[in-house]
Amino acid sequence: MSARLIDGNALAASYREQIKVRVDALRAAGGAVRLDAVLVESGDNAARVYAENQAKTCEKVGIEYRLHRLAAGAAFDDVAGRVLLLSADDACHAIMMHVPLPAGIDTYRVQRLIAADKDVEGVNPANIGNIVYGRSSLSPCTALAVVKMIEWVHGQEHPEGERVVTVQHSQGVGGTPLLRGKVAVVVGAGDVVGKPIAVLLMRHEATVISCNKWSPALADYARSADVLVAAAGVPGLITAEMVKHGATIIDVGVNRVPTAEGKTRTVGDVAFEQVAPVAGWISPVPGGVGPMTVAMLLWNVVESAERRISAIRP
Repeated sequence: MSARLIDGNALAASYREQIKVRVDALRAAGGAVRLDAVLVESGDNAARVYAENQAKTCEKVGIEYRLHRLAAGAAFDDVAGRVLLLSADDACHAIMMHVPLPAGIDTYRVQRLIAADKDVEGVNPANIGNIVYGRSSLSPCTALAVVKMIEWVHGQEHPEGERVVTVQHSQGVGGTPLLRGKVAVVVGAGDVVGKPIAVLLMRHEATVISCNKWSPALADYARSADVLVAAAGVPGLITAEMVKHGATIIDVGVNRVPTAEGKTRTVGDVAFEQVAPVAGWISPVPGGVGPMTVAMLLWNVVESAERRISAIRP
């Protein structure tokens, strides 16, 4: 058996098409969709490039993007004040904070100031709690990306030789949860990735096992999985002997490792070449969860805008 590739770029493009349709509908009805991002200057060129790329992506789907740059010497009060102003601004539908923040600024304290209904990264503790309670909320983007990818795999027919990218809903035929009766193993229990993924999969009625790189029976847990999510931050942690034949493998890991040429390359937590012949479906790194995470940020922006606009209309 050779695994089929879960093309995160293609799936993200499909979601962006859906997002653009929803944005266009809001604009046609006289509304707008706006994302405000806060960036504390640090001299890190990567952060600036990411913000610029984010602006371009928003423009393509019709989302207004405003970047609020704060000077490198910004203190907690400067950052917190900007977040509070945006949280109170009715014209702002969504807020995200570029991290890491400068040394001495508690990221958690800033994140909890973001209005829960504008928290499109799902980092406000209120939104994390709402995921556990099963209430409508904005999920962390990476966790949402992983679950959407799993839903897509388990929610469609797979004719041999045919790959059609479509956005699927979380329910199967007749409303039966797609993951009911499936065993899902999540390796890694981070606050905004592993833990939310586990809870979201529970809500889809999967039998969920949460473990980490230190779990003494990790290989046994992994082999039991119909769906295996690797989010431990350890290059090549998941090997072929840890994977059930035909399992769906989602690789969240983003690790920089040295090459023989003295350079570095990006790899996941899954030993891709080993695991691909065993798995049924597998996401690559790069090109898997990464582009889907960006798409889910935009998805949450539209969700937030739709809720706010509907709430203020008579």
